[in-house]
Amino acid sequence: MHIYDEKNNRWVSHRDTAEYKLRKRKLRDYWTVGLITILPFTPAIQITALMLALFVSLSYLDETPYRL
Repeated sequence: MHIYDEKNNRWVSHRDTAEYKLRKRKLRDYWTVGLITILPFTPAIQITALMLALFVSLSYLDETPYRL
């Protein structure tokens, strides 16, 4: 997905925006805490939690509109 930058008259990838980079850093921190949190649980619960976290992470990064 690209966003049009009217100020510089060019298209910018949403991955190059400051907002995307901030969300990516937040997700890294959430994943670290989440992985440490699920360690004592059984493998079935761990896999389920990981699949849910993966879905939420991808939705959080890619489905939200970005601003320049």
